[in-house]
Amino acid sequence: MHKTSAHRARGALRLAALAVLATVGIGGAGAQEAYPNRPIRVVVPYPAGGNTDIIARDVMKEVSARLGQPVVIDNKPGANSILGTDIVAKAAPDGYTLLVVIGAYANNEALYRSLPYKPADLAPVAQLTRTSLVLVTARPGLRTLDDLVRSGGDAGAPQSFASSGVGSAAHLLGERFARTTGMKGTMHVPYKGTADATTDLVSGRVGFMFDAISAMGPHIRPGKLTALAVTGQDRSPLLPEVPSLKELGHPELVAYAWAGVMAPARTPPAIVQRLAGEIASVMRGAELRTRLAAISTEPVGSTPAEFARFIAQEAKVNGDLIRQLQISLD
Repeated sequence: MHKTSAHRARGALRLAALAVLATVGIGGAGAQEAYPNRPIRVVVPYPAGGNTDIIARDVMKEVSARLGQPVVIDNKPGANSILGTDIVAKAAPDGYTLLVVIGAYANNEALYRSLPYKPADLAPVAQLTRTSLVLVTARPGLRTLDDLVRSGGDAGAPQSFASSGVGSAAHLLGERFARTTGMKGTMHVPYKGTADATTDLVSGRVGFMFDAISAMGPHIRPGKLTALAVTGQDRSPLLPEVPSLKELGHPELVAYAWAGVMAPARTPPAIVQRLAGEIASVMRGAELRTRLAAISTEPVGSTPAEFARFIAQEAKVNGDLIRQLQISLD
């Protein structure tokens, strides 16, 4: 082939390759312009109206505006988030089907002997938020954390604690709290949901519980419940008079409810990075931060790598405890 003809052929091949990369969304600047070019589906594996759903809708509304495409929230509750998670794990890895996860996602591998998906089927995109919890009681005489710890010192007369179910975040945190503080006598009382647990907590039928500040605030403010500590690194602006567990000498018990976004594994890295960058920008918005603060929730907006490390740590801490307690939900 003539030298000039060969040069033209090579140039044509390069142009064709770049066009293909831009089309599938993995080729640098051109790829980012190509993605997205149609609506994005975000599966929330919980019912509409809950905190996870509200956070997802608030964040994704802003992400939609930045991407210039509709972002449609699709609520798929069921089986402790497994139903919705499986849908996304098996979806095309093209950036058009995403998943919102919370703490249950990191725990389910230890809680269930058999899952319809593997953790490797999903790729972390970004942590959205973290939410401090509060430790509450209605029992007379329990005014401080030390009072509560002392009340659980007798294995023969255990102090009871409530949760929304076996293996829930409140259950695992209650167990960690008892073990860390040396409470020899505690008894877990699982409920079918937070509402029933709160009713018995307020009446004094059960001793203590960890739950979201937004859920417990209406009972704390009129004095129906006493707030003993919050679980975040610092005090909550919603409960400024309540110390943190870290402040009270238990930094190992710092814990948050959290939410984040996952994508199907093998989603092109350029798309994952694009989504993570847009989410991070959204989480810095003043209006969104104000809305989140109203439910004692902090924006995060992490990188994919940071979120992957966070999930791994959550899975290890709670997975070890789940195995020690021999909890299985299937």
